[in-house]
Amino acid sequence: MNKRTIKGLLTLASVLFLSSAFAIPKGPCDKVDTCCDEPAPGPFAFSYPKDLGLACPTDFYARAEFLYMRATEDGLEYALEQDASAANTFPLINGKIKGFSRDSTSWEWRPGFRVGFGFYSSSKDTWGFDAAWTYFRIKSDSTASNNGSGVLLPLLYPPATIPVTSVFSNARWEGTLNEIDLSMGKPYHVSRQFVSNPMIGIKAAWIDQDFYARYFLANTKFKVSHKNDFWGVGLRAAYMAQFMLGSNFSVYGNVAAALLYGKFDLSQSSDNQTTPSGVEYKVEDSYYSVKPNAELGIGINWGKFFNKNKYMVSLKVGYEFHHWFDQNQLRRFYNANPIATDTVSRGDLSFNGFVFGLNFDF
Repeated sequence: MNKRTIKGLLTLASVLFLSSAFAIPKGPCDKVDTCCDEPAPGPFAFSYPKDLGLACPTDFYARAEFLYMRATEDGLEYALEQDASAANTFPLINGKIKGFSRDSTSWEWRPGFRVGFGFYSSSKDTWGFDAAWTYFRIKSDSTASNNGSGVLLPLLYPPATIPVTSVFSNARWEGTLNEIDLSMGKPYHVSRQFVSNPMIGIKAAWIDQDFYARYFLANTKFKVSHKNDFWGVGLRAAYMAQFMLGSNFSVYGNVAAALLYGKFDLSQSSDNQTTPSGVEYKVEDSYYSVKPNAELGIGINWGKFFNKNKYMVSLKVGYEFHHWFDQNQLRRFYNANPIATDTVSRGDLSFNGFVFGLNFDF
């Protein structure tokens, strides 16, 4: 073998060695390999799509959340305490308002739930699509008395129409909340430790409320029933931030706002064991309106990989606020004239409490 042949073979071997040294390594989930034995590290540049580090991801996830929240609403006062024996005349002595909004112990903590699922597109610029259903049951009771002296004036009757005033009363507020949220967003790493996720979508809601106030006088009971139902659909914008802490821990925060165009169906009436003159009434109304909604949440998340990093199960604990504006449409009477009435309550409906969640990524 001459020197020229040997030199050619050495040159060819050098080229093959260098090409293999600088070749792009195969991905961890290429079909030619045993799937995902050694996952490749993720990118380290700025503004790259969110990457959980799953091997062979199918880009789907499902979640279930347990809610333990307290529902409150403004404008549910139903009685006025009067120390004087003259019930419907001035001067007003004491004048203490009785009702849910004046006694925080009347609001009850109750359970609810949220379930959802989503997926990420397979394109290079990963888009996320999410759907969630939230359900919560409202139920709270309140009682009021004259504390052994004076009387209670019923605030849900026209003034000076009940000849004998109440010495004891109670009320119940109950209902249901159903929400459906459809969102799309683009989660991406601003840095390796911070994930930003702006989202837009559609929100639909059904809020049904019933409010009952009862006034007891010896053998007579006066009762007012108020039905307040709302449904609406509108646009929703949200933003979620996630800070990576290491050891699969992270802290998250989210904020959202929506405007819903919907309809109120209202009915309010008195139901009495006896029929004193000028006491019975019934008021009904239906109308369309735009109502805003706001949400705020914060919490901590922890995850763990399974089956050679093919799946990830995450647990989260957080606290959330949900606020619905002008949901209470309870009507009040100005005087004995039945047309002198208005929705002077205009109270906001709020939910706040704890969230315990389980998320499964695969």
